[in-house]
This record gives sequence, C-alpha cells and structure tokens, in this order.
Amino acid sequence: MDKKWKKLEKEYAKDGVDMKVRHAKMDSLTVNYLSVPSSKPSNRTFVFIHGAPGSASDFGKFLKEEKIRSKGNVLSVDRLGYGSASGTEYSSIALHAQSIHQVMEDWQNTTEEEQEFILIGHSYGGPIAAHACLSSKEKIIQLIMLAPAMSAELEPMKWYSRWAQSKVIYGLLSSSLKVATDEKAHHADALKEVEDDWSKISTPTIMVHGKKDSIVPFGNMEFVKKHWTAPLSTVILEKKGHIFPFTDPEIVINLVVDTVDKLDKPK
Repeated sequence: MDKKWKKLEKEYAKDGVDMKVRHAKMDSLTVNYLSVPSSKPSNRTFVFIHGAPGSASDFGKFLKEEKIRSKGNVLSVDRLGYGSASGTEYSSIALHAQSIHQVMEDWQNTTEEEQEFILIGHSYGGPIAAHACLSSKEKIIQLIMLAPAMSAELEPMKWYSRWAQSKVIYGLLSSSLKVATDEKAHHADALKEVEDDWSKISTPTIMVHGKKDSIVPFGNMEFVKKHWTAPLSTVILEKKGHIFPFTDPEIVINLVVDTVDKLDKPK
C-alpha cells in the first residue's frame, strides 16, 4: 500500500476511527476509496463523491462523524484521475459513474452482504452520483446532491481556469489540480452528453443549493426541477455558498440523519 494511504489510516486511528483505504479494480484502472464501518450493525452504506478539484479526504469530517456512522457504513471515493501521480483526466461522466459501481461492488464483496446505498455527490460529484443511479446492479435507495453542477449552459469557465491552462502555470500545478483544470475545460460538453439521461432516473433525490454560490450557479436547481421525473425534494440555503458542506458540515450531517430516519419509519 502507498505510504500516504498508510499515513492516512494512522491519522484516523488516532481519532479512534477504523478507516481502511481500499482499491477497486476497473479494467486497467484503480479506484481508491476510504471506508469506515458502521458503529452499529448495518447493511446501509453512504458513498461520498467529491467535485473538481477534490479528494476522498475532503469528506473526513463525515467519515468520522458518529451521528452518520451510527446510521451506516461510510465510503469516500477518490474519483478517477485524482490521488494519482499521473494526473490523467477522464471527462466522461458515464465512466466516472461506472467507477462508483466498481466501488459499490468491491464494498459488497468486502462486507459479504448486500448493501443499500445512499449516494452523496458534491459539485461535479453530483452528476456522477446521479448517473450512477441509472444502471446499477447495486441497490441505491437515495440520491443526495449538494450544490451539483448539472446544466451545461450554466457551467462557467472561470478566468482562473483559463489562466491555469496556460503552459507556464499548468506546468507548476500539482497532478490533482492539473486533472481539475483539464476536467473543468470539458465539463460543459460532458454534461451536455448526458443531459437526456436525467429524466430516466427513478431514485428518490434530494438537492441542496446555496443562493450565494459563486462557483456553481443556483440556477442549476431550476434545471434539475425541469429534467427530473424521480421524486425530488429541494433545500434552498439562502445565505450559503458552494462549499457549505465544509464550512457548515452540520447541514449535511443533519440532512443525512433526517433522511435515514425517514427511510426507517414504518410505511
């Protein structure tokens, strides 16, 4: 195992959390993910999917959170291209979604028990989580999208993204930032390619977005309302921006706990 993964496991252990880094195989690719077992017996698993840039470690707060761990196992995925030295970018949303399936399959093989999955995607992790709901052998019972970038027309190419693509600056970037920069340049095309797929989703969905989001336009909420036929609940955060899961993690923690409590209520 890579030294950085061993170091990360030790850091979690110091906090009393039994986190293991696992590696799901997908053809010639490897998908790395962090896994924390539920603190109580459970066949429910939460899967966190990061945006661009990002990493599996971004969701450390939630992997360690007892309120979430008491409700199920917690996974956080290093998306394709991230966390590797090569810095290779993969623009296909369908391919990223396939990698999430591989993680779910690998986790079920590890637990030796069929799981009920709740996918939680932030930013560009939103459409990837959504697309994973389309063709799944695994049982996905809920989709949660946090400030998701869903609309190709609303996908902005910020000045700093263009700046980062200049040869001089690009050469100075870390592999993760190179992937994010390359990916960002293809976001609009990748989103357009799967736009007709959204109406085919049947998984109950919750979308949360802040009105002060200056990175992914709030207009994505109207886009989702227009294209979704699955049961959809929306939460508007009047005074929050794009990174509310990290500045205000209790919003996500409470949402996850409340969602599970509702799912567990007798029908």
